[in-house]
Amino acid sequence: MRQLVALSLALGSLCALAQADARAQGMNDPMQPPGVSTGSALATAKAGGLQAVITSPGRNLALIDGVIVPLGAPVKGGTLASVSDSVVVLRKNGERDVLLMHPDIDKKPARRERP
Repeated sequence: MRQLVALSLALGSLCALAQADARAQGMNDPMQPPGVSTGSALATAKAGGLQAVITSPGRNLALIDGVIVPLGAPVKGGTLASVSDSVVVLRKNGERDVLLMHPDIDKKPARRERP
């Protein structure tokens, strides 16, 4: 009898958890850049473009379209020519193609206050 009661309580709690999961709403990511739909890293990778850079004295890498690309490697019909903090340059047919990590952000120099 005790086993039957324990089993029914366990099943009841599982059903309650399943219903709570079904009613749960998706949460917004406060750190997500504007213009990127919610989802996983795969959704970000599908968005395309420059997603991250890794720079050190020993290596320079860029995450482009979900693929890690070392300096000098082929990517997007060109070659990764340079990597900096938030910009990479691709060489395509003798021309430069600049990819920005945050293309929708306009950087402006800070104004100095006069004494």
